[in-house]
Amino acid sequence: MSSNTNTKPRAQRIDSQDEATSGPPVKTDRHSVQEPTQPGTQRDPGPRADTYTPRLKTTRNRLLTITQRFASFRTRMPMWSLAVLAVLFVGPVAAFEPVFGGGVGAIAAGAGVACGLAIAFASTKWRWDAITTALAVLAAYFLLGSAAALRSEALFGVLPTGKTLQVMVLGSFRAWKDLLTLTAPVSAYSGPALVPWMCGLLFASAAGLITARAGRALLGSVPVIVMGAIALFFGLSGQPLPVWSILIWWGVLAAWWAVAAQYQRITLGQDVLVGRSGTRGTENTLGRSSRSTVYVGTRVVGALLMLAISVGIALPAASFLGRSSTRVVGRDLVEPPLDIQAYPSPMASFRHYTTDLKDETLITVSDLPEGQRVRIAAMDVYDGTTFGMSDTRGDGHSGYIPVETTIPGRAVGDAVATVSTTGMSGPWVPVLGTPSQLTFSGANAGAQKDGLFVDTWANAALTTGPTATMSYDVRTTFAPAVRDEDLSALAVMPNTSKDTHVPDGVVTMASDLTQNASTSLGAARAIEHHLSTHGYYLNENTQFSRPGVRADRLERMLSGDENLIGDDQQYTALMALMLHQLGINARVVMGAYPEGGSQGGAASLRGSDIRAWVEVEFEGGVWAVFDPTPPRDHTPQTQVPEPRSVPRPQVLQPPEPPEAPAELPPTTRDQNADPVKPPTDGFPWGVVAGVAGGLLLLLVPPLAILAYKAARRRHRRRSAAANALIGSWDEVVDLAADSGLSIEVGRTRQETAWSLASQWNLGEHPGDPFTLVTGEVRHGDDGSIDSVEFDEASATKGRYVIDGWSRFGDDVPTPVVIARYADVADFAYHGASRDRARDAWMQVNDLRSQVGKNAGFFPRIRHALSLRSLRMRRKLRLSAAVARTMQEGGEK
Repeated sequence: MSSNTNTKPRAQRIDSQDEATSGPPVKTDRHSVQEPTQPGTQRDPGPRADTYTPRLKTTRNRLLTITQRFASFRTRMPMWSLAVLAVLFVGPVAAFEPVFGGGVGAIAAGAGVACGLAIAFASTKWRWDAITTALAVLAAYFLLGSAAALRSEALFGVLPTGKTLQVMVLGSFRAWKDLLTLTAPVSAYSGPALVPWMCGLLFASAAGLITARAGRALLGSVPVIVMGAIALFFGLSGQPLPVWSILIWWGVLAAWWAVAAQYQRITLGQDVLVGRSGTRGTENTLGRSSRSTVYVGTRVVGALLMLAISVGIALPAASFLGRSSTRVVGRDLVEPPLDIQAYPSPMASFRHYTTDLKDETLITVSDLPEGQRVRIAAMDVYDGTTFGMSDTRGDGHSGYIPVETTIPGRAVGDAVATVSTTGMSGPWVPVLGTPSQLTFSGANAGAQKDGLFVDTWANAALTTGPTATMSYDVRTTFAPAVRDEDLSALAVMPNTSKDTHVPDGVVTMASDLTQNASTSLGAARAIEHHLSTHGYYLNENTQFSRPGVRADRLERMLSGDENLIGDDQQYTALMALMLHQLGINARVVMGAYPEGGSQGGAASLRGSDIRAWVEVEFEGGVWAVFDPTPPRDHTPQTQVPEPRSVPRPQVLQPPEPPEAPAELPPTTRDQNADPVKPPTDGFPWGVVAGVAGGLLLLLVPPLAILAYKAARRRHRRRSAAANALIGSWDEVVDLAADSGLSIEVGRTRQETAWSLASQWNLGEHPGDPFTLVTGEVRHGDDGSIDSVEFDEASATKGRYVIDGWSRFGDDVPTPVVIARYADVADFAYHGASRDRARDAWMQVNDLRSQVGKNAGFFPRIRHALSLRSLRMRRKLRLSAAVARTMQEGGEK
């Protein structure tokens, strides 16, 4: 064995400065190729052999350097790097806690970080592909999310339930808005804790995979920083920043970057020359040096200088940002959505308007056309206590939306009226017709404009600004009243509101009043006629006419016509509930108009002019008006004289007759249904198309991957003989990559084939093929060899000779056979033929079948859908392009 060969690993060699400068630089780049020399001739040591000419600083060379840097090989970081990431994640986890309180935010974020790093560890250790890793993250989100973020709803505080799974699905996009808009501490609400849970799970998984698996510590720190920024953005306003804690955290992060970079240099075998600032170090050729000179003094001074500059900038900036009066967070930038349920029902003030303020002027309109009414609010849902307003209905009703001035989606009105209000209760803004624009004026115009909300479905408006006195111009469109002749040809819209605690008598009376009606319009008119003619009007707070629409109040009115006493509140609520029970969409509208209706011109509306009516929706967005309230002069006879008591003789009373059997209420049926007419509801093509489209979207990505791989395999097999043989080996490499095997860079096909066969458990590596054939041993990177004793008899025993190649074992694994076919086609003279290509691809098919049998069902699916081979081929193409560009640049 040669004694002049340095076999010490390069990662352990640290040369001194004198030794480094004593000779010419040596090419150490593993991509470099030595030029062949003829025997007996010496190579001319020109300038390119001894000196390095730097490349010009052009844009092309700069881009080439960046591309080469990203395409370069990097080793994985050790598993203990995940522990370092866990320490770095402490800062973002703690930043989530103030807005939650009670440890809810910290527990959710910490659990997410722990699960994410565990998934990154498993994915790196067992070489999971992207699909498996994503499925692991998704499974952890649903299985462990209940214990981490929804403990109050989880079974035993840990196990997921149907409710928690539903909250996690909807909370994946709703929780972000809730965390910004809900009042702190948000731990009292269910759902916002999903934000720190999702952030910890996703960002920890990404940071762990990028750091430990891809070997990029600097890039792997980006998810940690982003999670910290999100935690601060969703934090509390008016809270000072922990300046010193943030500075310490950044210091730990910078130290981790330095340690990771040094670990990468040592792992990649880069030589480090420790020298003094007075001497020049040598550099390597080919643009990228594997040997770098470290000037200790310069490094220390530079580090101290950068630290001083960073502290000098960071401290004033952090102090400025940390002031409670200047720090801005997401809560300061996002306006909470309007909660219409926070306002009392407008009908709650009806009795106050019509009794206490009956002589007070509340609304003044500059021009109210004949037959038109002023709208204050619309209510569509009953909860057993009040008739209120729903947030959304699922039928195009989007609720109250901010508009400021112009209402979106409406044509510009052709009429303008000026409205003034005084003494109105609540945030309601009276409107006329179908308004398209509202322009406020007066001292509070700015606040009233900024707080203006409009519900286009209810055709009503409100403002969160001051409403004690308002003055504004309404640009609107007045439509004439719709006649019954026009409505008879239109179908009513089905009811979509969800009433609760409806009195039992509502269904019975609705069925009785509409049993002779043939159309929905006729049913509505029948209910309106009965209530307005058989009812009595009374708005006094007595035992006969209590205010409100509670279920017991309405039930009393339904007990008999003599008890049908009330005002607009009760009659409109009864009619709307009856229509809802019949499946007709209806709403209660509160507004105002003069006694006898508007006659045109200016109008001053007093409290006694406040009224309520019912509107029924027909197709095409047509709303018909119904007035079920009796005339106000149709009052009941409440003072009934008591009859005089006349004594009667005491006689024996006969026995009581037997009780009659209880009468069941009549069966309700749809009076408008035609028993002969076939059902109008057609086949739900929309539902079928939506489900089919969703399934298609789920199936397109895996089918596209399978189709691409099949087309790639077909192209390789049908290529020319030489390309088909080489393509058979490429197919083996892709199969190994998709199976998650380790493929080392820079090895020959034979070495790679034996390594893959060993990982597939198809055969053991017999040793170095170079030693088996030549009887010599290779050493290290310099390629030096030593002679060994070679037994020709034992070497040829059980071996055969492939045409154009050399001696090899007789019984070899399938990957080695395919690699030999590719080598023969690539290097031997006339080594490619169609028969050999056919045999090679038969070996490929056998290998695929053998590998598939050894793996289970789910691993086979995972390997078939893996994207590792596609990413590997892309990286190889990028590396080849870089090498080709460098070669062209060197020739120029």
